[in-house]
Amino acid sequence: MREILMLTLLTAPLLGFGQLAKSLALMEADKEANYNEYEQLFYDATEYIFSNPTNFKSKEFSSACKIVDFWKNKDTGINVPIFGGFYNELEQKSNLRYFYMIAITNYILSEKINKNRILKCVKIDGQKYSEQEDVKEVQLEGAKIFLAYVANDENGLAINKKAKTYLKAFKKGKLKDTFFEK
Repeated sequence: MREILMLTLLTAPLLGFGQLAKSLALMEADKEANYNEYEQLFYDATEYIFSNPTNFKSKEFSSACKIVDFWKNKDTGINVPIFGGFYNELEQKSNLRYFYMIAITNYILSEKINKNRILKCVKIDGQKYSEQEDVKEVQLEGAKIFLAYVANDENGLAINKKAKTYLKAFKKGKLKDTFFEK
């Protein structure tokens, strides 16, 4: 069974995104799910989310979100720093903070998988966590992914009024100047 599961997960990216629902079912059925075996699937799910309009009624979109949810509270070695002025401006009762978290995760996974670059975002003694270079980088780059998605009206994710300052700055290419001010 484990060999079939691994074969399916390795070939799924070759077949495109249409396999997320099937991969989710196989992953959930795996009683000993090991993150290292599913990291590529986790990344593919985040890529799918930011490559398609928000549609929780879509089986593939919903599956992508469920894959993210499956791993978000497990020990994956990925630390997602979700705090700060931008995060606080995102409306709590909407999905905005959720999508921002996914965007940061997407960036961290992309750097690891595509550039063999590990962004740990672990507290370093003697440094303020929010001022660490890796933390600032993933927050800013995650915000760029998130805001690019929001900026496309076809994606169906509207940003709240308080966070529009960041969207305007992003569109003007000045997000970095605005991002760390608050």
